[in-house]
Amino acid sequence: MALPAWLPGPRAWQFSAVTFAAAALALWVALGTGLERPYWAATTVYIVAQPSAGALRAKALWRFAGTIAGAGFAALAIPALVDAPPLLVLVFALWVGLCLMAAQLDPTPRSYGFMLAGYTAAIVGFPALTAPEAVFQTALLRLEEIGLGIACAWALHAILLPQPATPLLLQRLEAWIADVARLAADALSGDLPRLAADRRRLARDGTALDAMFQQARYEEGSRALRGLPGLRDRARRIPVIAGAAADRIAALRAQDPAALAALEPLLAEVAAWMREARPERAAALEARLAAAEMGSSDWAGLLRDGLLDRLRELVATWAACHGRALRLGTIALPLDVPAQPALRLPGHVDPLLVGLSGLAVMAAICAACAFWILTGWSAGATTAMMAAVGGSLFAGLDDPAPAILRFMQGVAIAVLVSGTYLFAILPAVDGFALLLLVLGACYLPLGALLAVPALTPRTAPVAINGLALLALQGSYEADPIAFLDGACAMLLGFGAALLATRLLRNLGVQRRVARLSAADRRDLLRLAEARTPPPDLRRIASAMLDRFEAAAARLGAGDPATLGARELAELRAALNLLRLRQAAPRLPAP
Repeated sequence: MALPAWLPGPRAWQFSAVTFAAAALALWVALGTGLERPYWAATTVYIVAQPSAGALRAKALWRFAGTIAGAGFAALAIPALVDAPPLLVLVFALWVGLCLMAAQLDPTPRSYGFMLAGYTAAIVGFPALTAPEAVFQTALLRLEEIGLGIACAWALHAILLPQPATPLLLQRLEAWIADVARLAADALSGDLPRLAADRRRLARDGTALDAMFQQARYEEGSRALRGLPGLRDRARRIPVIAGAAADRIAALRAQDPAALAALEPLLAEVAAWMREARPERAAALEARLAAAEMGSSDWAGLLRDGLLDRLRELVATWAACHGRALRLGTIALPLDVPAQPALRLPGHVDPLLVGLSGLAVMAAICAACAFWILTGWSAGATTAMMAAVGGSLFAGLDDPAPAILRFMQGVAIAVLVSGTYLFAILPAVDGFALLLLVLGACYLPLGALLAVPALTPRTAPVAINGLALLALQGSYEADPIAFLDGACAMLLGFGAALLATRLLRNLGVQRRVARLSAADRRDLLRLAEARTPPPDLRRIASAMLDRFEAAAARLGAGDPATLGARELAELRAALNLLRLRQAAPRLPAP
């Protein structure tokens, strides 16, 4: 009998054991060297631990870089502004907001470094307001503890559980390429409703491939993947061309069924060639398609020649994707695919959303600090810190509020678990070995659940905040009042982030999709206007495909009517507009 999907399998338990061992090692080294906050190192292990080697290295690298930047900013800003608290709060809020906006504008794992630079400054800076002379020491300690946790997680996962992402990426790339070919072949049957659903599924799978590629870039041997972005950029245009061919098939079936019947052998041959992926036959097939064009001027003849032209484009594009490919058990990258182009801003990045994200986290920090200053609460620094963290972690979502609320629920569970440990279990613990035994009883199953993707959003806040609330030291020290103060301050900080997000970032999925469609229409307008020089079609086409993939990721496969069967019509119109602009100088004046 198959186990439920949410139950962790053997690999998840291995992941948990290695992660717990790395956290134990970090804790042991931190305690042995006399570091003041050993729990920072152990918490870092659970933050950077990832199922694949590339994801772990990327997160570890940019966490360390972000920690350096954020701690350095705090060490410089606190001594300069400690005598002007309102100005200091504004400067810190502005820093966190700008770092968050930079993170949202960067489509690579480097975005995590920008985000860390923002809220690390809050974590180091706000508690230092009561003792500004110690801020440099706190910043240095933070860097040491974070570096220790990263080193332990990196070393143990590399030695005990190496899991490169590259082989899995190549397997999924092969499956995606095959699905693209199957979609194009099916499109030649004119099945538009099925074509729309398949296009959305391929768009979602392609977005997942991009994410895996960004992680695999941090692994050894990643140079072999340098052509993947160019390959995918070509391959993802095939559904657009296939959709255009399907439209013409449907129109020709209505206008001239006899002409379509005459083309059926060619359509079947192109479809079979797409499935077989034999690039050496591409030139002969293109020649046959060109020879079949008649140059007719009536509407049915124009439809027929337009279909043949789209078929030639389909064959040429598919041959380019597969040209000179080496097959070594998986899809290998074509030698003629260029290296990864310079970083560009994805078309689905919404400047309004980016700006509102920065504004929301700034508002949350200012509100938390105002409450802290007005009440004089000793735990107010924690509230300000958590407002920065909560406002940053989920800013990339269309509606971060549900995720923040779910995280708060995890924090509440972490409070209960940590309280049980602090006041019922740890007083009876004597020695590091016994400490690991009692912690393992909770963190081994928790780490296994953490490795199940569907459960990660619920288990991560429990694991991470549980260690922070335990605040393990070299000797047992637990103050119930301080513990409750810290727990309440933590929840209040996330509550401030939740409120600011609700007020300033309440766009939702439908409005987000509507804004993506509006951006497509603006690009169409730019193409239609008589600009000199004309806009860059390649960049516009890539941006429109980015938006389509972003919309497909937000609309489930069970919602085929939301975008409609002609969902890529705007992109096809853009391609046709550019062709018209390019051909206009060669046309007769009339």
